[in-house]
Amino acid sequence: MNYSYLKIGIIVSVTLAIIAVVIRAVWQITVIPTLGTMVIFVPLIFALSGINVLVVYLTIKPSLQKLKHLPVVIGITAVVIAGLTAGIFHFVRFIPSPEAAPPLSKIISALLLLSSIILCLLLLWFIWSFWKNRGK
Repeated sequence: MNYSYLKIGIIVSVTLAIIAVVIRAVWQITVIPTLGTMVIFVPLIFALSGINVLVVYLTIKPSLQKLKHLPVVIGITAVVIAGLTAGIFHFVRFIPSPEAAPPLSKIISALLLLSSIILCLLLLWFIWSFWKNRGK
């Protein structure tokens, strides 16, 4: 069975969604061109672009072996760290803002930040253990 239409559909749908978010991020940078806005949205754009590249790469030729190649591992790490950096800066700017007045919004943002940090640490641990065992 030929899955080319399914692959094209996955690539197109993910790419369109990411393009929409990137356009919104670029628009935010142009509307409010402050350093704080750039610190949040530039890593976010980088992370989203990296996610799109990874989805396209793995959709065209799916293989778990590709995830073990050094450039792919470095790319995934960079994307996760860029996303985490944007999330941390957003969290630091969000908590004192008036939009965070309801206590539930502070709890939600703290939970999202904590989950991002845990994911980043797990990813770094996985990469470290993979490369440590690879040398043996």
